[in-house]
Amino acid sequence: MRSLIDFALLLAPFAAAFVLTALLTPAVRGAALAAGRVSPARDDRWHTRPTPILGGVAIFVGFGITVVAAVLLNPEAMAPLRFAHRGILPWSPWEGLLAAGITVFLVGLADDFVGLRPMRKLAGQLVAASILVMSGIGVWLTGIFVIDAILSVFWFVAITNALNLLDSMDGVAAGVGLIAALFLSVLFLMDFHVGLAYISMALAGALLGFLIYNYPPAKIFMGDSGSLFIGLFLAGLALSPTPGASRSLLAVVVIPLLVLAIPILDTTLVTVSRVLERRPISEGGRDHASHRLVSLGVSETRALWILWVLAAVGGGVGLLVRTAERTSAVLLGGLLLAFLTVVGMYLLHVRFRALKQADEGAGSLYERLVTLHERYPVLTFVFDALVVTLAYFAAYLIRWEQPELANELVYFRLSLPVVLAVKLAVFAWAGAYTHRWTHFSLDEGFQTVRANVLATVGVVVALLLLERIGLSRTVLALDLLLCTILMMGTRLSFRLMEGAAQRWSKEGIPAIVVGSLQDAEVALRELQQTEDPKLRPVAVVDRRFGKPKGSFRGYPLFGGRDALEEAMKTFGAEAVVLIRRRGDVDEEEAKSLEGLANGPQDAKVYVLNVSLEPVEPG
Repeated sequence: MRSLIDFALLLAPFAAAFVLTALLTPAVRGAALAAGRVSPARDDRWHTRPTPILGGVAIFVGFGITVVAAVLLNPEAMAPLRFAHRGILPWSPWEGLLAAGITVFLVGLADDFVGLRPMRKLAGQLVAASILVMSGIGVWLTGIFVIDAILSVFWFVAITNALNLLDSMDGVAAGVGLIAALFLSVLFLMDFHVGLAYISMALAGALLGFLIYNYPPAKIFMGDSGSLFIGLFLAGLALSPTPGASRSLLAVVVIPLLVLAIPILDTTLVTVSRVLERRPISEGGRDHASHRLVSLGVSETRALWILWVLAAVGGGVGLLVRTAERTSAVLLGGLLLAFLTVVGMYLLHVRFRALKQADEGAGSLYERLVTLHERYPVLTFVFDALVVTLAYFAAYLIRWEQPELANELVYFRLSLPVVLAVKLAVFAWAGAYTHRWTHFSLDEGFQTVRANVLATVGVVVALLLLERIGLSRTVLALDLLLCTILMMGTRLSFRLMEGAAQRWSKEGIPAIVVGSLQDAEVALRELQQTEDPKLRPVAVVDRRFGKPKGSFRGYPLFGGRDALEEAMKTFGAEAVVLIRRRGDVDEEEAKSLEGLANGPQDAKVYVLNVSLEPVEPG
């Protein structure tokens, strides 16, 4: 009951900050226009029209007024924050949070007005991060203050810049920050830490109030005053000491990493890309996760929502980690890490493909890395080690329950090195590293299943020869099933993400693919590679298909006598692609296509010839 009352009270700071920021943002926008604080359209930026900045001022003021009012009206809520801590400054942690937030906000505001050099901005961030550490907020793991302080400062500066880099497309940073703040408030409330929950909800309300004007197409940007403040404040909140909470590695590091997974993923992606492209990391560019999604043809709004959903997934896993047993929490965190790694690898692949199409990839570190990886697939090998570990660990969690699980995990730790060594060796021998994920086929899927079966047999033999006690046949059977599913899923992931991006794409002329389903598969792959003309499949028509409607490779499938006309009318297609094999001409279909080309719809008709021609000697 007490938790429900506290949660109801959280709505007050959220609503107050939302209303204040929503009312302040138009006024700040007008002031920014009057002062000439406008971000012009540039080639290395995403927006295409001049847009006022300084939205961070509205966020900061709306949030600040709400927090001050909450402290004055309900001082008891902040009282639990005044406990003994490791800080040097005579401040409570929440006072340190506010002081650090004000410091970094002023640094960002100065950059918005006069443009600070990168090193000066970094110096300001270091000062703000030091305030947090000296106020008792940090990663207190080793017990050695100097080491913990360095780790803490690195975390604060990294997350601050992660949010700053994430602010590369309308609504991304504000939305991800809003989601992170909401999940943090729930986590604080679960720990009965109402004071920090108030602060988190006030920040979430301010971000939602600003997001009304920052949602695409944005009327105002938050600027560095907003992104630096939000980044540092979220980083500080995530590590704020909580009375009674476990300060284990899981509580101190894993949960904050999960809640802030998307900023971390984007920063890692941008950093790796710019290092490979030999560009300064601080340089602007259209190489963020959101930009890469849009480069696939995904609309800007859909790309924004994809990142928001991923951020919510990270926060949700963080909640599960907080509520689940430690063993289950480790598995959940590992699965999310594997998932985000696959997403990051795919987006890196998208970037390299774009560079190659623009003739900018030749001779780059990208090309060298890809060539080296194709010859020595070390990255896939390392990733499979993570997959094998997760599958083996999950098998134990499914098979055993407490208190037996605790005893069985001893055998897990002893046998894991053997399992890893044998499985990875068998995978390499069985050819599991000879195929590319971008072209993973059914035959290669069978090869993966075969490799897993042989690897499991090898593990059984190795463990029996080592005379290990505690070998469970059920665990090995579960491990075989789980490892096979995970390996198949990761290897199919590139094709699945590519297919989803193509179906969501809005680029190109909407076209209907006409032909047998076997030929349609060839045509869909061909259209992916064709840029002139750029055709976007929206449906497949096979008159021999018995049902009027169905689905094929994620595209709507139409069948029957009037299938083509119905598909054209349903999707408003402007083009038709007819797949024709040598000697295979359907007179009725030819007449329909002629009518489309000369009729009121004025559809463009293309023919894709599929044939095998011998080359005559001489």
